[in-house]
Amino acid sequence: MTDLRALVADRARVARRGAGEALRATKLVLAPVVRRAPEIVVGLGLVLSVLAVLVLVGAARNDAAITTDRGVAVGEVLEGSDSQHTFIRYTASDGAVLSPDTGVLYPRGLEPGNYVLVEYDRDKPELVRVAGRNWTGGLAPVALGVVGLWVVLGPLAWYLARRRRAGEPGSGVAPDAPTPPDAAPDEAVAEDGPPAEGTRREPVGAAR
Repeated sequence: MTDLRALVADRARVARRGAGEALRATKLVLAPVVRRAPEIVVGLGLVLSVLAVLVLVGAARNDAAITTDRGVAVGEVLEGSDSQHTFIRYTASDGAVLSPDTGVLYPRGLEPGNYVLVEYDRDKPELVRVAGRNWTGGLAPVALGVVGLWVVLGPLAWYLARRRRAGEPGSGVAPDAPTPPDAAPDEAVAEDGPPAEGTRREPVGAAR
């Protein structure tokens, strides 16, 4: 029984030692990432902001293509629509009945069974939008989303940068306190040579 306990204790010590080494290695690997955390947060915010702007740019380009060679038709909103795509069926000017796989642009407020006037690109009839709507309708939601993003990420990046500055050598560290002028002679360190004449040094521990 004693041998078994010793074996279990030894295995436990080995396991703890291995876990400690793994934790130290992980900290060593992640240290550069943690140090660059403020820049990473700011970079993430910039990437998401640019993506939001690119969504608007893409919508504006689609609108420009539709406006350049516009066709108008009545579309029926189909079943099977979801939060990302609203499917419609309409008849193009050449008689083709179309139901674009990408759905209709700017479909807010549409429900299955509705009939709605749509505009489409004659050269690319799969590109279709609800008539009277365009990319400017997305300006307010995108702007609010970007502002909300920076309301969260901005203070976070500032906090991380402040913590990093506080952890740097020489930052927030109080200087060494000077020796008090009334320190006892035996507590002060002599700078040069023996004590001045007339100064009596008492041995440490002597009664006063």
